[in-house]
Amino acid sequence: MTMSYFLKLNSVSLLYGLMFFLSMELQVNYYRMLRLTGWEGGFLDIFLLLVQLVGLIVATMFMYKLVTAWLGHSRFVYGTMILWLPYTVIFTMVFARLFPIENRGDMPAPVQGLILLVMLVGYPLYIWMISIVGRT
Repeated sequence: MTMSYFLKLNSVSLLYGLMFFLSMELQVNYYRMLRLTGWEGGFLDIFLLLVQLVGLIVATMFMYKLVTAWLGHSRFVYGTMILWLPYTVIFTMVFARLFPIENRGDMPAPVQGLILLVMLVGYPLYIWMISIVGRT
């Protein structure tokens, strides 16, 4: 594996981590966005659903093209299934440090942890599907 391929692999993993981080933060900061925007809960629900669906579709197409162009037919493409996690942790730590929760009303609901666990388990499968299609 060359150094340029290694950098491309980590760049793709960074983008995967950023995608997961943005989706996670939109869900975890629901009450903060509700308070700051002043919108009704139903409107914010629909807005966030549309943002995440459009984001998922656009990001999937972009990542497919990027994986095919940069990582090609190598088996190392499957490394992104693991390498996205450290980038997500770094993004989360930086965000939590820059924007701490100061209002107790902004704390996420307890069920949000279960939703994030399901996302954590399913996200590597999503990356695997993109990698499989990108390699063929």
